[in-house]
Amino acid sequence: MRFIITLLLLVTLTGCVSAPENHTASITNLEKVGNYHGIVDHYRKQLATKPNNPKIMLKLADAYCHLGDIESAQFYISQLSSPRLQNAEYFYISANINMAAEQYRSAIKNYNLAIKRNINTPEVFINQGIAYGYLNKYQQAESAFNQARLHGYDENIVKNNLATLKIAQNKNQQAVDILSLVYLNDPKNKTIAFNLAIALIRTDHEIQAREILLTHYSQAETIQLLSTLKSQKA
Repeated sequence: MRFIITLLLLVTLTGCVSAPENHTASITNLEKVGNYHGIVDHYRKQLATKPNNPKIMLKLADAYCHLGDIESAQFYISQLSSPRLQNAEYFYISANINMAAEQYRSAIKNYNLAIKRNINTPEVFINQGIAYGYLNKYQQAESAFNQARLHGYDENIVKNNLATLKIAQNKNQQAVDILSLVYLNDPKNKTIAFNLAIALIRTDHEIQAREILLTHYSQAETIQLLSTLKSQKA
């Protein structure tokens, strides 16, 4: 039985890896603070003076994806259908949009194309692993997460993601073994605590799970969560 929250991962979609460009200070500051509404406004004004500019449309697709406006992101990325416009950044942004639209097979394909074109950041592999996980391709997901680890990604995030794969495969004791040390190192992390509680309940360690949940939830919330999690045990 697949758990209802098997892929409660720490990583969300990240921005695309781009070559440095000569932007004004204003767009640089907007990007630094992640003000994607401001980024959209900036590039829409540029598009008004440079219609159909592929670089601007790619930036807009990325910014809209970060805002969760998938329809707009898909619209702008679809304007770049010519193969000559489809560089590594295009495939990475396309993959992120695929992820946001829950098109996981397309996301994996586009992440692979981005990697082949030398985008080898840890975020590429983390996101690819998440996509594999949603398709229940656990071996490929684990391989991708380990690649992210080898590329310097945060150890606790990678271990949490690996543990969710174990939970999804009902290898709950392995998930406990992975997450116990991670939780000790980062006890305030609510996602890690919740995933550890899931694994503990599924290995019949309800008391320990309750203690962990109570550090992040009220007693009433903890009782409700325990009841839900116990009802969903494999």
